[in-house]
Amino acid sequence: MRSKINKSGDLSFFKIEKFTQVFPWIGGDLQTIRDTFCFEFKLFKNAEKVFIPVNNIDSDKYTKDYLLGFLEFPNNSVPKGLVIVTHGLGGSTKRYGLRRISKKLLDEGYIVFKLNLRGAGSGRYLSGSNYSAKCSKDIISVVSFLRNKFKEEKEAYRLNDKYFPIFGIGLSLGGTIFLNACIDYKSKNTEKLFDGLACVSSPLDLLSCSQCIDKPRNFIYQKWLISRLKSQVLKSQDNNEDLIAKDIIKRKLKKIKTIREFDDTLTAPSWGYKSVNDYYQDASPLCKLITFYEKLPVCLFIHAKDDPWVPYKSTFELKNLISKKQKKFLILITEKGGHNGFHSPKGCWSDNVVSQWINHKVNNLD
Repeated sequence: MRSKINKSGDLSFFKIEKFTQVFPWIGGDLQTIRDTFCFEFKLFKNAEKVFIPVNNIDSDKYTKDYLLGFLEFPNNSVPKGLVIVTHGLGGSTKRYGLRRISKKLLDEGYIVFKLNLRGAGSGRYLSGSNYSAKCSKDIISVVSFLRNKFKEEKEAYRLNDKYFPIFGIGLSLGGTIFLNACIDYKSKNTEKLFDGLACVSSPLDLLSCSQCIDKPRNFIYQKWLISRLKSQVLKSQDNNEDLIAKDIIKRKLKKIKTIREFDDTLTAPSWGYKSVNDYYQDASPLCKLITFYEKLPVCLFIHAKDDPWVPYKSTFELKNLISKKQKKFLILITEKGGHNGFHSPKGCWSDNVVSQWINHKVNNLD
């Protein structure tokens, strides 16, 4: 019989230390850019490269598009579970923050799958399209593929007969994508897509994020993000044999200066939306988190008030919308921390909270 994560709602399982900034990373901006100055982790020797087939974004058919991810295995004899980690806008599995939380959970006995979203990172050449905040089918395909893989190869991966939990960790937009996938997941037996989901600095309202990044004080951030997004699109077009279509895309990219323009010109139409506003509205999970509450697993949200990219107000609004009886969500909003920062004297505070939360859930399987 399938075991389930304890849903008692008891939040006394660990004492959450107040987040404290570490010098010299003081303030939202320095907290945000700190990881940019860090060296990348190398892949572990026992990492397995995995190619996962996904549907064409315009249909329900497989058209030789794939996602690329990396499975890494702990040294302990019996893994505690699987954790799927993915990146945010313009990111990939090479991002330092993603590799840091992955290594922490790997050291604690979990199998970790680091996922490159469609057209991102070293998986760019595997798809002629790029991800969006509503690429739910991709995520559902990933979880289904991995669940079947471990079910069929249980002995090879040293899994016992107990239920093998699957958790998700979404950094920034990665959390939004995972939330949308959970809402869009259809199950005949009320099974959840994940057994638990942690979202760090994740936008719940894309319109407010677009307006925030457009502020003059965020000019450098936006320029950096646009550069990364354009690079992803150009590299994903390397295998495009339609030279005319490739040239049209290059011309469009030259005119794009903002994230909103990028979404309006490429993301929204590519994913079948009439306008960028339609895309932002449909891909923003805030209201749906309440409407489709029963479809969601236990969730952890972490957000900082001084996040320069993603306004915390939507996360705060979610906290107010949830009644005291709804214990499925744990929402932590700090005064400081920046965007995917949370660098403290004891290391990354959000990494520690996420790993402690996951460990508690695994230890309380009922």
